[in-house]
Amino acid sequence: MAFSARVAGLGTIEAMASRRYGVPVGDIYELVLSVDVRADVTDDELAELRWHVGQGPRPERLPIGTGRYVETYPLGDPGDPDCEWEDAEPTPVFAQRGAARRVGGALVAELVAREHADGWALTVRQELHPDDFYRLRVLLHWLGRCSVGAHAADVESFAGHLRFHESTEIAPLVLSNGRIRVPEDIESHTPHWEDPEV
Repeated sequence: MAFSARVAGLGTIEAMASRRYGVPVGDIYELVLSVDVRADVTDDELAELRWHVGQGPRPERLPIGTGRYVETYPLGDPGDPDCEWEDAEPTPVFAQRGAARRVGGALVAELVAREHADGWALTVRQELHPDDFYRLRVLLHWLGRCSVGAHAADVESFAGHLRFHESTEIAPLVLSNGRIRVPEDIESHTPHWEDPEV
């Protein structure tokens, strides 16, 4: 992720903090997520999910769709109609480990086979910047469709929450009818989102 353009415009204290933490410190969210994934996901989808949680290399194909939303950078003057643009490399969304920088506690992501039923158990606690929200939204969309409770009509279940790092208020992630409802903070930061099923 490239934060250099943002950092250049920050005041002295914010710029120092950004250099120390590696991201603009004011824009960090805590994500907590627990979902049981069905056993019938494809091998390619499972490979991408494993990559996102830091359990494998990046696969050639990203069938879940997280490669659709990557930042692009100009290779020259962006005002020049002949300017070429370069896509950033996709990065995993849930691969952070160790001590959290802003939300306290530890950052984790675990994907394990479920012992008493087929499928996978996913648990995540991560710090995310709004720049990550497009890829997060793609993953939430896929996880909602592929969750164990996806086809339970009119049954809602708590899947986790999103919290701005300076707030005590959480925005719940609710699984209902094969979708994980996206909090307003994610919607407002992803204005160009296109539902892959539309």
